Amino acid sequence: MKKLLTCLIGILVYSSVLAQEYRGNRNFLLRDEGLSQVSFINLDDSTANWYVKVPAGRDLQLVGNGSVLVSTGTGYQELDIRSGKMLKEVSDYPGAVMARRLKNGNTLLVGLNWENKKGIVLMEVASDGTKRKVLNFPEHDYVRLVRATAKGTYLITANTVVFESDADGNVIWKAALTGPKKINSWQAVRVKKNKTIVSSGYAVNFQVLNKDGSLSTIFTGSKEVNPHFFSGFQVLQNGNYLVANWQGHGPNFGKSGHQLLEFTPKGKLIWSWKQDPAKFSSLQGVIALDGLNPEYLYIEGKDGKLKKHR
Repeated sequence: MKKLLTCLIGILVYSSVLAQEYRGNRNFLLRDEGLSQVSFINLDDSTANWYVKVPAGRDLQLVGNGSVLVSTGTGYQELDIRSGKMLKEVSDYPGAVMARRLKNGNTLLVGLNWENKKGIVLMEVASDGTKRKVLNFPEHDYVRLVRATAKGTYLITANTVVFESDADGNVIWKAALTGPKKINSWQAVRVKKNKTIVSSGYAVNFQVLNKDGSLSTIFTGSKEVNPHFFSGFQVLQNGNYLVANWQGHGPNFGKSGHQLLEFTPKGKLIWSWKQDPAKFSSLQGVIALDGLNPEYLYIEGKDGKLKKHR
């Protein structure tokens, strides 16, 4: 009887955890690369949803005052989260790969073979358009997303490797990823115990790297969700990882795969979302909004979770 009671308590706790994990992922900002679209989705109230066409680009970020920063190929736009209305546009930087607002209020723009420099270029721009700092890594021929760490360094994905630069452009850490020759790694975030988690693109998994660059853990989803390309992700407030499972270029992938996947830190897939093929094609970026206040700027903290800044 005692064993039975213990088992029942365990089942109830497990069910409660699953319910909390679902309740933490009901409101999303989604970037659909296939349709060049950004949308707001409330899983419990579809009347609140909106869908807005945007220029091609790579990233999303909450930047305060109820707005989301949307990277474009020429800079960025800022959209109102309640309506999708464009509040601001900066389009002076053709060839930009992504944009990211920093704690100091400047915007980090990233490009490749850009601004008259070879390789990866990181350029910090003030709100008045003044160029404040440029970092250059000419030995690399690929870049996707860049994330600032809590220490003020940058984690940069460069196809088969991820590396860390200090504020002066010195490479202080580097790790090779596991996978095919063409990985197209997407995003890296520093998490607890000085580990780094990377969404690996065409390697179709999360790779967790140790301080020495060695592989700690690797995991992916089951075939039922059709893992194809792990792209933009978020470390949720409960410590889980929510990733966009991109399915392909163009407008005809809405029926393919479950395009949002949530994993525990141990790599167990506990939740997935099957998108409406009439409204989506291929998701590449996601922000889960529950527990966040869009009136603040959010940047990854020392545990990888989004932390608000004024």
